[in-house]
Amino acid sequence: MRVQRATPVNEFLAKLIFLILPTALVGYFVLYNIDIRFELLQNEALLHSFYLAAGMGVAALLYSFRVRFLPTYIALLIAFAAIYRGLDHYSSGEFDAFFIARRFQAFAILVGAGWFIGWGYIRIRYFAVFISVAMLTACIALIASSRVDTVQALLMAFLPAVLYVIYNIFTAEQIYNYKDKSKKFWWFLVRRLFLFGLLAGLILSSVVLLMYGNIKQTVAQYGGGGKKGSNSMMKQNKDGTFDLNDYSKLSTSLNRDKELLFCAHINNYFPGTDYPNPLYLTAFYFTKFDTATETFERDKVIPFNDLFEPDPSKIPLFGTKFDTTVITNSLGDKARSIVEVEIYNCKLSANTYLAPNVGFFVQPVTVEKDFREKFRSAYRTKSYVSTLNSAYFVYNMDTPVIRKFQEERFRILREIKGYEKVDSTFMKYYTKMPSNEKFKVIGNLAHQVTDSAHTPVDKVIAIRNYFLSKNENGEHLYKYTDNPGEPDIPNASKLMYFLTENHKGYCAYYAGATLFMLRSLGIPSRIAVGFLTEDRSDKNKGWYWYYANQAHAWIQVYFPGYGWLDFDTTVGNTDENRPTPQPDGTPPMQPPKAWLAAEGVVESTDTLKKQLQLAVKHFVFHDKEYNLGKPETITVDMKVAVVYKDSVTIPLQKIKKGDEGTAVSYAEVLKKMEAMPGETALALVKRLPAPLPVDELYLKNKDSAKTIIPKQNAAAAKKISATELLGIAAGMLAAFLLLLLLMPELVLLYFINRYKNTKAEGNKAYWAYRAATYYMHMVGINRGTLTPMQYARQVVDPALGTNFMAYMNIYLKKKYAKQELNEREQQFVNEFLTPFLAMANKKVPGKDRFFGFINPVRMAAFFTMPEEEV
Repeated sequence: MRVQRATPVNEFLAKLIFLILPTALVGYFVLYNIDIRFELLQNEALLHSFYLAAGMGVAALLYSFRVRFLPTYIALLIAFAAIYRGLDHYSSGEFDAFFIARRFQAFAILVGAGWFIGWGYIRIRYFAVFISVAMLTACIALIASSRVDTVQALLMAFLPAVLYVIYNIFTAEQIYNYKDKSKKFWWFLVRRLFLFGLLAGLILSSVVLLMYGNIKQTVAQYGGGGKKGSNSMMKQNKDGTFDLNDYSKLSTSLNRDKELLFCAHINNYFPGTDYPNPLYLTAFYFTKFDTATETFERDKVIPFNDLFEPDPSKIPLFGTKFDTTVITNSLGDKARSIVEVEIYNCKLSANTYLAPNVGFFVQPVTVEKDFREKFRSAYRTKSYVSTLNSAYFVYNMDTPVIRKFQEERFRILREIKGYEKVDSTFMKYYTKMPSNEKFKVIGNLAHQVTDSAHTPVDKVIAIRNYFLSKNENGEHLYKYTDNPGEPDIPNASKLMYFLTENHKGYCAYYAGATLFMLRSLGIPSRIAVGFLTEDRSDKNKGWYWYYANQAHAWIQVYFPGYGWLDFDTTVGNTDENRPTPQPDGTPPMQPPKAWLAAEGVVESTDTLKKQLQLAVKHFVFHDKEYNLGKPETITVDMKVAVVYKDSVTIPLQKIKKGDEGTAVSYAEVLKKMEAMPGETALALVKRLPAPLPVDELYLKNKDSAKTIIPKQNAAAAKKISATELLGIAAGMLAAFLLLLLLMPELVLLYFINRYKNTKAEGNKAYWAYRAATYYMHMVGINRGTLTPMQYARQVVDPALGTNFMAYMNIYLKKKYAKQELNEREQQFVNEFLTPFLAMANKKVPGKDRFFGFINPVRMAAFFTMPEEEV
């Protein structure tokens, strides 16, 4: 018995193409962002979207016939529940059972949701309104909970959702209201949707262009996932660690955390004394400024780039990475020395590299075992530091002792009279000023403040003194605050409000104002971002503790010959944020210098002799890296060695063949041993003591490396920009359209395949008839109101020069007379289709064949013709 169709084929196809497919694309957007938002270890948004789309497609097809919803949907849910309960019997372990169950749960939920949506689109007139509102709500919730920092990000996330809602409701009503579901329906629908897209694009683009400035100001004010006017120099990662933001907005308030991030030992003392000489720690620079949002930003391409940016977490233990080109690009070799710093991370991201300007070397080191609970990682750095960059030179404090100390620095820098011999590209980049009218006001102020100063350094001092100046009442003109407030005029410049009215701000305000004042005077400058160093204790000399509220921005000024020098024009902050309320702790014990760190694979262990064989492929000796062409086996003495696996000590007996690890030695014998000039890695390995004395062995956990992906790395690896997201959506749409265009040809191939694989005494004649009539329909040879015999005799055979009428006699005999075909007739059927199609291809123009067989609407029309016409 045939199940009656409840929905016309054209209407079903229209809903499938114009409603369900766009909903699937929006579903992908929502599912992708859900995976990222909730830090799922495996971002399978594409697969999940397929589940959703499959549920919608199958349900839409099923309910286009007269099938009841509740019985079938309940049966589907019961089947899913039964399968879910039975999964435990087909898994080999607890983890497998959990993993398979979670994946099936996602499958069941998404297919079930898709099933419901597919039914709604087919059976409920106003369902498009419901699903549109639901999708828009989901998109808004995701946008609100994510960091949207730019207008582009906001528009890319929000406009498609708005456009989808309008499009979906409009299209659903067009499909419902056009009652004539013949071929005219497709022309009507495509024309309407084209005009709709044109009009919607015009209106939305006009709104965006007219309101762009206001949108940008709003994003600047509310962006970043924070409250109104809230900003921070730090961002907290998903693993609980902190990192510096790579932008800084001039906001109405600044959030400051007081968490301990790291401590550092800076091996820098005043000459001939043991008195510490602290240095600011730099992470990166701001050299760009967005005038619309008043945001300082990084620039990926800068002339004479002197920024060393390694990722310490990706360098092997005791491996080294260095770049001496940054020293050359710093354009300064006077009054320089190399300073070593050790950073011990507590809550600072392991990816962040900090060093005094100019850092050029990094080496991850171990943390002494008693301090590993507090400090997650550590690394050693080297910097090519100016002796004029002492923090005591930089501090902006109006005290006689500091001022007297700083005068020595200023005396040296007064030798620099100008920048006539400096590279023109360099000067143009670092003195670039926005063309807005307000920056002319800043320039006028700078010239007024520095009117009596003649050298670059005196102009810097004059600007610094301006921020330290007092009014007629003896009060400081400028004050530090984390809450500078909002200008009285909506959308007014916060920078101008700071300089001309309020005179209150935090470090970004002072650094930004100083930057533009200096650049307006032709003095090359940039903003450095990192951490303010304070020497708060005499107990542990050379050790400094850094809290989140010490994240800082200050000015660097270029002086020919001396390079980039730090200047801090931020006035003193005496409120609750400085000094840090909690006392500094006990610094970690510095591990002895590792003379050798060998990375390799364990080949065997000898627990009696307490030795193991290690196939070494890479090693570091006296801070120099060596790579072997092929692994070289060395014997390792483990008598005093401590073995670590995932920061837990394990006995020698637990080491297995095939374990990978790094052997570290602090042995005195290796300290005295030095590499010979030009000595190869292999020759050096041959000279190592046998057995090799080792103090520590760090094993990699292979099982966890395979099955556990750190959340922050997984999210970063799967992170896709809004542009890439639209690209994926466009790719999916293009693939669907390509499949749609190929469908007519695939249907013909299906008919031909059924013909070839069916015996003559069966339905071979039927499939030949279907293939031939389908071909002629697609190339435009229509039958109209003719009978099949008239069609064959009057249209097909004269047009194509075929013997289609003779075939129709055999086919009609088989169909209506119910007679078996004789041997001659069976042979005729077997040999009919291929010559027929070959002759038709010769007679039908190639243009007609091409455009006919990429017309899915014509294909759909073939299947909607009444059966007696076929």
